Amino acid sequence: MCGIAGWFSHAPIEPNEGGADLRKMMDRISHRGPDGNGSQIFSNAAFGHTRLAIIDLASGDQPMYSHDRRFCIIFNGEIYNYEDLRSRLASRGHTFRSSSDTEVIMELYRAWGWQGISQLRGMYAFAIWDEKRSIGLLARDPLGIKPLFVRKQADGSISFASEAKAIIARRGMRAELNCQNLHLLMNFRYIPANGSLFKHIEQLPPGCVHEWKLGVGLAERNIPAPETDCGNKGVLETLRDSVHAHFTADVEVGAYLSGGIDSAAVVALGREFSPAPLRTFTLDVGDDPSEARNAARTAELLGVENLRGRVADDLHDILPRLTWHLELPKINALQVSLLAKITAAQVKVALSGLGGDELFLGYNSHRILYRAEQLHGFTPAWLSESLGSIGAKMFSGLQRLPWSESERALNMLQALGNWPKVYGLLRNVWDSPALRHRIYGPRMLDCKLPGAYQTIEKLWPENSNPVEAMASFEWRHKMVNDLLWQEDRVSMAEGLEVRVPFVDRVLAGRVGFLGLEGLMPRGTPKAFLRKILAEILPDEVLCRPKSGFQVDAARFFNRHLSTLSERLLSDERIAEYGLFNPKFVQEVRRYPEGKRYRWHYFLLYLMLMTHLWVDIFETEQWQLQQ
Repeated sequence: MCGIAGWFSHAPIEPNEGGADLRKMMDRISHRGPDGNGSQIFSNAAFGHTRLAIIDLASGDQPMYSHDRRFCIIFNGEIYNYEDLRSRLASRGHTFRSSSDTEVIMELYRAWGWQGISQLRGMYAFAIWDEKRSIGLLARDPLGIKPLFVRKQADGSISFASEAKAIIARRGMRAELNCQNLHLLMNFRYIPANGSLFKHIEQLPPGCVHEWKLGVGLAERNIPAPETDCGNKGVLETLRDSVHAHFTADVEVGAYLSGGIDSAAVVALGREFSPAPLRTFTLDVGDDPSEARNAARTAELLGVENLRGRVADDLHDILPRLTWHLELPKINALQVSLLAKITAAQVKVALSGLGGDELFLGYNSHRILYRAEQLHGFTPAWLSESLGSIGAKMFSGLQRLPWSESERALNMLQALGNWPKVYGLLRNVWDSPALRHRIYGPRMLDCKLPGAYQTIEKLWPENSNPVEAMASFEWRHKMVNDLLWQEDRVSMAEGLEVRVPFVDRVLAGRVGFLGLEGLMPRGTPKAFLRKILAEILPDEVLCRPKSGFQVDAARFFNRHLSTLSERLLSDERIAEYGLFNPKFVQEVRRYPEGKRYRWHYFLLYLMLMTHLWVDIFETEQWQLQQ
C-alpha cells in the first residue's frame, strides 16, 4: 500500500520547477508510505511515490521501470493473483527483474493494453507512462477500494494523486469548498458518485481508465468485466479463497474483530492461512456495551489473541488530524481511526469484515424495505398517501425539533412505491426547502444546490425489486464513497494496510447469482450467510443480535467535543463562514441528551468537522502537527 502523485502535461516540464512541485505533492501524502519514496520527471509527465512495503520488500521500490525502460509505473494497492499472471506472462516471453506485483501490471499492459487490466484481482490505483508513445495511463479498481483523485486543467493537462490534498499542493492551486457536494454530504453523510469536497477535483470512477496522449488529450474508458469462473465452488469456499488471497504478503497479517459474524468469519478462515498465530484487534466502543466483550469471547472461541483499545476523552488534537486525513467530515471515522492506530502498533496489514452486510444484505434497512414492498402490495395507494401525509404533518407540528423518527416513518408510508424516495427517507435524507433554510447559512443558500432525492433518482438502478436496487446503489456509492473511503484514509494515516476480503470481484460475482430470496429468505437479513457460516462458527457467535459501531451521538458530542464546539460552532465562527444557521445549533444544544435527537447531533458533528475542513484547507488557519 502506498501513495501516488503526479501529472501529465502537453507543455514540457522544467525539471527544477517540476521537481519542486512533485516534492510538495509527495510531502502531503508521506504518511501513506513511511518505508520510502521516489520520483521521476519526464519531458511531459511527473511521477511521485511513497511506499509502505508489503510485497517484495527488497526490490519493489517505485517509480519502477520495465526491463527495457519503455514503461514506468507508480502503484498503490495489492494484486492478489500476480503470481499466476506472472507465470502466464513469463510463458509468453516477458522478462521480469523483480518479484513484485507492480512489475506484473506493467507487463500485463505491454501484452494486452489497457484491456488487460480486467485480469487483475485485488485493489489498485496506478499510473503508467509509456515513454515510446508519450501515453499516460490512470486506472482504478472496479470496486473502488483504492482512491485516485484527478484535476483536469484548461490546457489539457491532468493532475492526479491518492489524496486530493496533494493536488492542491501544486503551484497556482488552492483549496475551495464545493458547496454542492457539501449539501449532498450533509444528507447522505458521504458524497455519492465521484465528487470530493474540493472544487475542480473529482475521483476517477471505479473501474475507469484515463488514457492521456501528448498532443491529443484524454480518452476515458471502462475496464472490461472479468470472466468470473468459480467452477462448482460454493459461496463459503469462494469466501475462503478470497481470505486466502488477501493473506498475500511478505509481512505479518492481523485482523479486525468485532462482536459480529463478518469479522468472525474472516478470522475463522484466516487461521488456516496465517503462518503465525493470528492476532486480532478490537475497539471498546459502539451502541452495544457488550460489543467488545463479545469480540473477546469470539477470540476465545476461535483460539486467537485479541488486543483492545479505548476512545480517548479529549479529541482536541485528534479530530483536526482526522479531518486532514479524511478530507471531509465523517461521523464514525473516529472509531475506525482509533482501531487502526492500535492495530498499526502491532502489524502492517489487517483484514476487515467490511462489506459483509452490503454483499449479503445484513442491515435492518434491507428488512424494512422488504416489508415496505410487501405493505405496498396490499395497501391502496390513496390510503398510504393519506395516512402518511396527515400523520407527518401532525407529528411535524408536535415536535420541538424538526425531522423526528415518527415524521420520517410517516413520510415513507406516504411515498410507498416511489422506491428512491423511500430509500432516501430510510437513510435519513432530509432535503427540503424548509429544512435548508432552518439548517443552512447564506453561503450555502446562495449556491445552486442539487436536490438530494433527485440525485438518488438519477443514480438509482433499473431494478423492479427495491431491496436489490438498494443493495446495488449502496455497493456502488455508499460502499465506495463512505466505507472504503473512510477505511483507506484512517488506516493509511497510521501506516496500516487494511484489506477487505468481502469486497472481492470473484466473491461478488458468485453471490450475485443467489438473488434476493436466496440471500434473504422471507426478509431475514443475512440469513444465507449465517447458514453457510454454521460450518466454521459456533452458534454462540451466529445467534448474537446485530450491533453497531456507532456511539450515542448526543452524549458523545457533549462529552468529547464540547471544547472544540465552543471554538468551532460559536455564533461568531458560524457567522464568519456563513455555511450554517446559528439558530439551529443553539436550538439543538438546548434540549437534553436522548436518542430522539441522534440525527440532530449528527448534523452538529458534521458542521463542526466542516468548519475544521475550512480552517485546515480553505483558510489555512489551523496548522497541524502531523
